[in-house]
Amino acid sequence: MIERGVSEKVLLFLNLLGSICIFPFAILRWHYGDITLAIVDGIISITLLVFFSYIFITRKTAVVKILNAIFLAIALLTSIAMKGQSQILWVAPAIIAIHYLVPVKLAKIINIILLSIMLIIVYPHTNLIEFITILSTTILTASLSFVMFRAYTNKQRELALLATIDPLTASGNRRLLGTKLSDVIANQSREQYSICLLLLDLDGFKEINDEYGHAIGDQIIISVCKLVKEHTRVLDSLYRYGGDEFIIAPLSMNLKTAKKLAEKIRHVVENHKFIHDIKLTLSIGVSEYNIGDTPESWISRADISLYKAKNNGRNKVY
Repeated sequence: MIERGVSEKVLLFLNLLGSICIFPFAILRWHYGDITLAIVDGIISITLLVFFSYIFITRKTAVVKILNAIFLAIALLTSIAMKGQSQILWVAPAIIAIHYLVPVKLAKIINIILLSIMLIIVYPHTNLIEFITILSTTILTASLSFVMFRAYTNKQRELALLATIDPLTASGNRRLLGTKLSDVIANQSREQYSICLLLLDLDGFKEINDEYGHAIGDQIIISVCKLVKEHTRVLDSLYRYGGDEFIIAPLSMNLKTAKKLAEKIRHVVENHKFIHDIKLTLSIGVSEYNIGDTPESWISRADISLYKAKNNGRNKVY
């Protein structure tokens, strides 16, 4: 069984904890005759339990995060409208929670609506100083939350790029390739269609490195990547698989068409003038996805084809 992710665990914990903590208030209010608030607390508790159950059973969190954020805002506004200014203390943690639950832009919209309606509710019941204090503190809390979570989101994006992008060529790395192929294979179980990958190897690259140095070798690799990207379709992706090996995947085409594309790439590289008039060729192995393949077995067949290309004089497609 696949282990639950951190986000899933946090949402399960928060929804269950919220439901457990609020339900006793519903019972107490009912006992003391505050029927309306008891019903409100009961609805909140049951709704949170429904969210918990949905996540626990389906393991889907994207929709529930948005519903959690909207429901939190509605529940807080209802509480302020019914119980007065004492509930404003919950605004700050609610703002932070909303930023945690949904993307920064959506959180900003929800919080603006939340604060606007809250200020309309409390304005008739406060003097000017109290109103300005509430206005200032809530806007400051919302602004700081927005800035902090936006910085956090940007940093997460940067770290994700560092973890999945090859710094020299700006192509995907092996980790991103593994994720991509796993997604493609999972999609094949729902909708089957012809799909291929190409495994490219730079012929004689070690000799080029030894003769001209690693700096020139790096420039050669960058140039090859640019050529490949220029002559493959936008939907196709390039990944650095090893020092001088690259994979193009997925190619939504059959084996025959994929080999034609590979031949085109081979021809382009063979006829390109690299720095110092270096001549370079490619050997390319092509493999089509078969039902039951794993990323490893799929790549392995391409590697076998590449080995044949190398053993038959290089600068060939197999």
